[in-house]
Amino acid sequence: MNLSILLLFLPASACLFWIMMNFFVSRRTSTFWVLTALSVVLMLFFVADAIYATPGMSPDVVVYSHLLTIFTGPCVLPLIWMYFDRLRNHRRFRPLQFLWVLVPFSLVFAALALTSVIGKESVAAFLTDLYAKGPTVAPSYKGSLVWYYYVWASVSFRIAVALELIVALVYFLVYYFKGKIRIPHMIGFLRSGESIRVLELQLFNMIIPGIFVLTKVAIFKNVLEAYPWIAIAQSIFITFGFFVFIFCGLFGEKEKITLVQAKHIMLYNYNSAIKGPIIEIMMEELLDDAEQDALIRFREKVGENIQLDAMTPGEITAVKEKLFSSVAGSWDDSLLTRFQNLMVNEQLFLQPSLSLQDVAERLHTNKTYISKLVNNTYNLGFPELLNTLRIDYAEQYLLNHRDAKQSEVAKACGFHSASSFNNMFKKITGVTPKVWLASNDRQNNA
Repeated sequence: MNLSILLLFLPASACLFWIMMNFFVSRRTSTFWVLTALSVVLMLFFVADAIYATPGMSPDVVVYSHLLTIFTGPCVLPLIWMYFDRLRNHRRFRPLQFLWVLVPFSLVFAALALTSVIGKESVAAFLTDLYAKGPTVAPSYKGSLVWYYYVWASVSFRIAVALELIVALVYFLVYYFKGKIRIPHMIGFLRSGESIRVLELQLFNMIIPGIFVLTKVAIFKNVLEAYPWIAIAQSIFITFGFFVFIFCGLFGEKEKITLVQAKHIMLYNYNSAIKGPIIEIMMEELLDDAEQDALIRFREKVGENIQLDAMTPGEITAVKEKLFSSVAGSWDDSLLTRFQNLMVNEQLFLQPSLSLQDVAERLHTNKTYISKLVNNTYNLGFPELLNTLRIDYAEQYLLNHRDAKQSEVAKACGFHSASSFNNMFKKITGVTPKVWLASNDRQNNA
């Protein structure tokens, strides 16, 4: 096995490395799953491509590796588009965005059907000839079923990838002009430490490896055997480009980054939905390692009148807790304000199926943090607070709609049924809605 064939496995190894590393180092950013899917698809494509290029493989392995190639190849560019869409808009994927899967499934199912009719040995022999002699061997099969396999599984495959490439180029040009993508921005990022948009950085990162991935699809294997340096260059550039692309993909939640931030990846690749808890964890770890001179410099920056001279370990711990609680408290205050605005001003509690997860998503945090905030602020669990707000609203509703049916009141106040509303009203106020309204009328008439 020559060097060019061995190096075909290098990009697949890089993909496998990042698939494993992402689960350890990623903070589950909004682009995490689409990048993971892209890594898996690329790994399968490179493995299948390398196996297909390896001499002496059995007919079954040759056929199935080729099928895997024509399935994964058309998946790469659509997954890249989805990544940039998520990076740009930070929104959920829409069902129509997955229509592209019809292309690889159509290609592989048709190829499987033709393979079952032709026979794996015949298809494998043709693919071996195609590998050794290139497309010039195909005309000799005209009129046979193998010819139709070639047209569908090889020519149609390349046409599909070419069409995807055209769309990708249009996509890039639109981003280039509308998004103000400029080469000087990249130069400033690398040389002067200037910030650059993550979207812009990733577009630059994929240009060179993208070109070599496309040459891998376009160039037949006989050319690679005749010119092994092409295979070597492909593998090196693809591997390096993939490493850089996935590394920068860890900044999926940030609008811009600098080179300094890129060197401290673990401080910046968290999901914005769990910003509060992540900041707490980072501060706790940093303050645990803080030395006395570091605390002095911190005091000078924040202007705190903290006496640090000759402090005991216990006193230094108290200072750390004070600094931490002051910063964490500012996050709590901000989150509490937004929570109260959402629940009181927007009256989100009137939604019948409202859950803690729904509120967390609206506030871009996690449900555990919201639960702790509610417990610490109101001394209530979230369901209890929700029902209390609903019953308070129900009291005003009853006063303004005296003739309303109980089912109507229950629906207006966020309850699923009249019975659940009646039971909760009695639990909180001690009486039924009817008795409460009558009692209120007596007090007003007294």
